[in-house]
Amino acid sequence: MTDIESGMILCRECGHLTPSEEDSDVCACCGGTIHSRTKNSLSRTWALCITALILYIPANLYPIMDVQIMGDSSQNTILGGVIQFFQHKMYFICAVVFIASFVVPLFKLSALFYILLTMKKGRRLSNRRKTRLYSVVELIGKWSMLDVFVVCIMAGLINTGYFLKISAGSGIVYFASVVIITMLASNSFDTRLIWDKR
Repeated sequence: MTDIESGMILCRECGHLTPSEEDSDVCACCGGTIHSRTKNSLSRTWALCITALILYIPANLYPIMDVQIMGDSSQNTILGGVIQFFQHKMYFICAVVFIASFVVPLFKLSALFYILLTMKKGRRLSNRRKTRLYSVVELIGKWSMLDVFVVCIMAGLINTGYFLKISAGSGIVYFASVVIITMLASNSFDTRLIWDKR
C-alpha cells in the first residue's frame, strides 16, 4: 500500500507521514514542503539524464588538464590521464581516477536510465531493488567530482611559472556539468513513483 492509498503524504526530507486531508503543504516534523508526488518528475529526470549523456561525450573527448613542463605542453583527457598513471606505475591513483571519473558517472547514468525505462513495465527488478539501486546512485554521487578537485588543487598548488604549469582544460567544464546535471537528475526523481501502480 502506497502513502496515497493509505490517505497519507510522505515527506521526502524526513520520511514523516502526514494525513492528506490536512490543509498544509508543510511537514509538521521537519518543516519541509510536502506534496503527494513531485510534478513532472519523470519528464524532468529524462531531460536531465539525456542532457548529461550528451555532455558525457565531450567530457571524455576534450582534455581536462594542460601540463606544461619547461615549455613542453601536453594535454590529457580522462582516459589519457589514466593511461599515463598506469605507464608510470601509479596503479592506485590510476584505479581511483578511472573508477571515480569514468565508471561512476557512467554507472549513475546507466542506473537512472534503467530505472526510468522499467518504470512502466514493472519487470526485471522489483520495486524494492529499484529503490536500493537509486539509493546507491545517491550515495556514490559525491565521488564523481574527484577529477575536478584534483585539477583545481594541482592548478593552484603546483604552478611554478616556466618550469611547471598546470591549467584546467575545456573538458573539465563538460565533466563538471555532467556531474552536476546527473545530481540534479537523481534529485528530481521522485522514488515514490516506483511504488505507484501503473
